[in-house]
Amino acid sequence: MIEDREDDAELVLCELRGGGYAPSSCRVETEAALNAALDASPWDVVLCDYSMPSFSGTAALEVLKRRGIDVPFIIVSGTVTEDLAVAAMKAGAHDYVLKDRLRRLNAVLARELREAALRAEQARLREKLLLADRMASLGALVAGVAHEINNPLTVIVANLDVVSRNVEALLRDAAATSESLRQRGAETLDELRDAREAASRVAGIVAGLKTLTRADEVERSAVDVQRVIEFASKVAWNEIRHRARLVKVFGPVAPVLGNEGRLGQVVLNLLVNAAQAIAEGHAAQNEICVTTSMRGDGRVVVSVRDTGPGIADDVLPRIFDPFFTSKPIGLGIGLGLAICDGIVRAHLGEIEVESVVGRGTEFRVVLPAAAEVAPTVAPAASLAPQPRGRGRVLVVDDEPSIGTVLQRFLRDDNDVSVVTSARKALDLIAQGQRFDVILCD
Repeated sequence: MIEDREDDAELVLCELRGGGYAPSSCRVETEAALNAALDASPWDVVLCDYSMPSFSGTAALEVLKRRGIDVPFIIVSGTVTEDLAVAAMKAGAHDYVLKDRLRRLNAVLARELREAALRAEQARLREKLLLADRMASLGALVAGVAHEINNPLTVIVANLDVVSRNVEALLRDAAATSESLRQRGAETLDELRDAREAASRVAGIVAGLKTLTRADEVERSAVDVQRVIEFASKVAWNEIRHRARLVKVFGPVAPVLGNEGRLGQVVLNLLVNAAQAIAEGHAAQNEICVTTSMRGDGRVVVSVRDTGPGIADDVLPRIFDPFFTSKPIGLGIGLGLAICDGIVRAHLGEIEVESVVGRGTEFRVVLPAAAEVAPTVAPAASLAPQPRGRGRVLVVDDEPSIGTVLQRFLRDDNDVSVVTSARKALDLIAQGQRFDVILCD
């Protein structure tokens, strides 16, 4: 209860008890006290006076909105006018009750608690649909992703086979001329570079999938939208490649505050929708263009534009409705854009769409930029390598091949010990061995 008069607060509690409630309450009258109470416990309802010496109902409502708390917020005041009450409800208050008409309070509270329970159930349902849509998107792309992973893996295996044969040949040719060794060495380096490039492609695809499917959905941080586009386009590439050219035009943009996985789902859905709107077989004549830019108001814009058939005027108003789809059976259940719209709104953004039949469609995701943080960069001089002796490095990893690779990579300048468990590492330290660096899985 946000109220500066203890006697008024007691009158409200008496009215609630008379209506059959047994309220557990906390009275606050400043923003700091409100934040402390919200930190200390979850609350079912907030009853708030409109005007107080050190606080106000509108300021309290802003605190709840900033914290993302969705509970009934009811103005209980003896001074609020009808116009002010209506303005408060437009700002997010659920209802208002005058202090000289407290008999209304129990009926208002019962109604708002019912509606809050309904909103909570709808939110749980949206989360389930979000997960279902994510799994459906991944399932539809499994074949394409497997194809994309298999190709670079084939290159890796083939190049490693060739490298093995060349190394064997180098050993046989040890007595040959230096020119022969130089040529074979150059060929070996080329093959290794090809293998490394192919492995990097695999790593990029896997990183995109991990970002899209990771479970830290409530965590938010500064997100690079261009990185999001890169991994989403890798995952969607097999859907795009036979239908259109993919063009990316990245203008300089600020990071946005959000969840990388969820924003990746939005971009992936828009890319797949754009591709599926275009028939296969004419990729050279069609284009999907993804751009990033900043608006004059400081918001970040991600645009996905295609040269597909466009969306009919009578269909356009319904595209964000749940379960509405114009796709053929088997290509969607009509949840993708509805879920994307919910994700973007949860990030305090909006999705805009323009479409011309016969010319194509453009979706624009508009998001607020994250607060700028000045990067801390050490002076260049401090990065210069310093002369030193050999280092002692301990590698702890339960995958022996990882330890072996790290040992080979570091052994020119360091004495490297490799163990496969934390217990073995502790045993080495207990025996008196000391290390400059420990690399641990």
